[in-house]
Amino acid sequence: MKVLALNLRKYLLFRLNFVVYFLGISIPLLISQPQAITGTVVNALFFITAEKLDKRTLYPVLILPSLAAFSHNTIFGPQTMFLFYFLPFIWVGNYLQVKIFSLTKQQNYLVRIFSSALAKYLLLFIMVNIYYKAQVVPQLFITSMGLIQFTTACLGGLLAYPILQLLKNHE
Repeated sequence: MKVLALNLRKYLLFRLNFVVYFLGISIPLLISQPQAITGTVVNALFFITAEKLDKRTLYPVLILPSLAAFSHNTIFGPQTMFLFYFLPFIWVGNYLQVKIFSLTKQQNYLVRIFSSALAKYLLLFIMVNIYYKAQVVPQLFITSMGLIQFTTACLGGLLAYPILQLLKNHE
């Protein structure tokens, strides 16, 4: 019976991982505009994944949405090509966000959201300013990689909260 339960658990985790990866790719493709909505939903996925799945599952989820957005070429229209310069920093920013969120489990949920969103924002804001001053990217990216990133991360955390509570009640 114990072996059957273990195999069932592995099967369910595999299916859940598949669903999370599918969402990571499909959210930016299905909700490609406006960035505020896409970013909020993707960040909610990050927070939920950080709370409910293991670290190995987490890494692809942090990368897939930005790759999908870049390949879909709609978030920034003709200027989406500039997103390429930010991909590694977006990935690191996403990692910082979920890492800080995970490390602060003893803190108030709002503090966890705010501090993790702030870390991501600071990294991306510093990088966008460096790129902009070097005339690598247009001014549009200062807002997109700055305050919008902070706002969507915070809103994503708020959106994730009731979902996490629902999942907690069904454990």
